[in-house]
Amino acid sequence: MSQAIHKDPPSPPRELFPTREIGALVAIVGVLVGMGYLLWRGGNAKPAGPAPDRLVNVKLLTDIDRSVCGEPTRTGIPHVISMVYSDDKRRWIEDAAEQFSDLCPNIQVKLDPREDLEAADVILLGEVKPTLWAPADELALRYIDHHWKHQSKDVLFRIEDQISLARSPLIALVWEDRMRVLDAIRDAQAKGGPRVPWHGPGPWAEMACALVPEEPEPFYVALEDRVPGRWIDWYEPLIPPPAPPVKPARGARKPPPPPPPVEVEYTPEFPTVNEIQRWGRVKFGHTSPTRSTSGLEALYLMAYDYVMPPDRRPPLADETARGIGLTGADAERFIISGEHLRLEFTQSLAERDEDLRNWLGRCEGGLENPLWSARLLTETMFNVGGGRFDGILTYEHLVFSVLKRIDDHARVMRTMRVIYPQPTIVNQHPVVMLWPDDPALGVQREAAERWISFLRSRPIQEKAIEYGFRPASPEVSIRAFDSYTNPFVHLRRYGISFQVPLEEPPRLDGPGIQGLIGLWEDATGRN
Repeated sequence: MSQAIHKDPPSPPRELFPTREIGALVAIVGVLVGMGYLLWRGGNAKPAGPAPDRLVNVKLLTDIDRSVCGEPTRTGIPHVISMVYSDDKRRWIEDAAEQFSDLCPNIQVKLDPREDLEAADVILLGEVKPTLWAPADELALRYIDHHWKHQSKDVLFRIEDQISLARSPLIALVWEDRMRVLDAIRDAQAKGGPRVPWHGPGPWAEMACALVPEEPEPFYVALEDRVPGRWIDWYEPLIPPPAPPVKPARGARKPPPPPPPVEVEYTPEFPTVNEIQRWGRVKFGHTSPTRSTSGLEALYLMAYDYVMPPDRRPPLADETARGIGLTGADAERFIISGEHLRLEFTQSLAERDEDLRNWLGRCEGGLENPLWSARLLTETMFNVGGGRFDGILTYEHLVFSVLKRIDDHARVMRTMRVIYPQPTIVNQHPVVMLWPDDPALGVQREAAERWISFLRSRPIQEKAIEYGFRPASPEVSIRAFDSYTNPFVHLRRYGISFQVPLEEPPRLDGPGIQGLIGLWEDATGRN
């Protein structure tokens, strides 16, 4: 009987690098890499967030203009800044950003165009956190500053640090035939002609709320009738009644002829009475005061006209400026800005709060919801025609593209006119640095300052003129910008003027602005 032979199983071959040794080696390498990264970040191990894309050609960084762009980054990754700005200046800002990107590849500007009060709301909610905010006017800054101080003790921005990027007044754009009738009404009244019913104490109230009485009773008027009056009712007092034929008695002396009616300059283009009848009610549109700065400005100027009509405003007095120590150019700017009327305006607004609410309700309670965008409003007037708008209240720089299209087809298109009612609001298009005290944003702030300086440079300010803006830089003049692309020169036949004096009303503070918006919401039932 054979005996089974037991053999030990063969031992596995020896591994060249044992598993435990590999794990230890990986751990050591990981520690060394982590320490190197920590040292490279200056001891800050906090994640830096998603990195921006590396520049396509890092060699470009050696050729940048350091006086404009600063020092290039050693990694080839640009400094990133973000800017929320008013949608109405989109074309100019995007053009400038493209040039800045070519000149300074070490700085990347991310643009976010929004309507001003919409932008204010998303900033207040923390939905966006831009480096810069550039609304159309300081009214938007005062609006957000008022709300921010009720929700945080941090400094969102310093309003005194605002820098103007460009200038643009609020104006009226009117169809030419409507303009002729409006001029005839004003001329007749200036010459002591027949008076029409109370139609507005100032130009803004006159256009937007024509024929709405000063002390209306809106609750006795149907909602659909709470709108401005009709053109024919506005113009009818100027139409001389036909004289009845009178056959004088035999031998009687002829009666003296009646006094001649107020002369109105009728031209072949002056509308007929039947045409004026077909226009219906007076339709001057503006954007929503709760969404767009231009709409807020229109409401602001209407309220100023209502509570402080021209015949109740104190005359411009140098004594007011001298009383607070202002002289020379500072005193002139103070008077033009209307600051000497701030107290009177604030008091009048408080005293006539209920009257203004009733008047606005009677004027706009039955209107359609206003558009949100001044740019869209201006394009709509051109595309839709006089059936929807007789005129609009908009920014000066937005009318140039419309006027240019009319000018290119002047033989076949109806024309428009630009009016500069006084006083008006001259938008300074300010830009402010947000979160100025955050130490983590030091690099972005330096890059943002270079971007602002670029926007105020002569070439970019001259480009702003081409887009219809008045330059913010005192070194750049519209008159001196001798170029075929200067629209202020080539479109003067439509009423454009860069020499018109622009006076402003006094500016309310943040609570006053919020109160005016709330008053409009109550009066019209809109938000």
